[in-house]
Amino acid sequence: MINLFKMDSYRFTRNKIMYLLLLLFCAFQIFGIYMMKQYAQPVEEGGVQIGNLTEIDFIQYTISQPPSWMLIYIAVFTIYFYMSEWNSGFHKNYISMRQARIHSVFSKMAILALFVAMLFLTLLIADGIGRRMFFDQTDMGEPGTLITLLASQFLLHWAFSLLVLCIAMMTKNLLISLSAGFVLALNVIGMVLGALENQFTGTHLTQYLLINTLVRVKDLGSTADLIHTFGVAVAAILILSYLAVRYKIREDLN
Repeated sequence: MINLFKMDSYRFTRNKIMYLLLLLFCAFQIFGIYMMKQYAQPVEEGGVQIGNLTEIDFIQYTISQPPSWMLIYIAVFTIYFYMSEWNSGFHKNYISMRQARIHSVFSKMAILALFVAMLFLTLLIADGIGRRMFFDQTDMGEPGTLITLLASQFLLHWAFSLLVLCIAMMTKNLLISLSAGFVLALNVIGMVLGALENQFTGTHLTQYLLINTLVRVKDLGSTADLIHTFGVAVAAILILSYLAVRYKIREDLN
């Protein structure tokens, strides 16, 4: 496990695509804030302006706007990181050992968690720069609430990366995996299922889908909302981890 993690960490720290994605994300996030300034509109009936939002509300506002750019960056990195090892054939050095297969999945899960954490750090830095430059606003909001928001969104985005990892593992095809990642990031499936649900059943089960939970604006002061958010995130992580490990164990050698 340690040796596999060291190997993946080595590839991660020397991965030029990773640094490029973080740089592009930072640049486009700042540019997006600039465009919000140019076309600022009230975001609620009460006339709350984007420039007056705290960082807590601003993060929720930007994440809830389709498409979710953070999900697209996560999908691209996840697929590239997994497929680069697969295409190189390095996996054949350890794939014959059952425990090594399991450890390889956990190692990649840890790397994906690290990338998601770095993406959120980049988000905070970019928001701080952009909001300071264009809105003269740097209010972060209540620290405890901000930590709760970041923790919940980190788990949800990490779960999304595991979903994309499972797709990449099963398809072993760059184009199919990227297409699936973009469809998921756009939440096409969630919106279609939600529309069908409202049309024919009137239930609200689709609110528990991973992407629907991720993009939904949350009441961080509500215990029910927190249970919903963390419950969906933890359940998705456990289920997807199990599926990834089971598939890796049964994967054919080729």
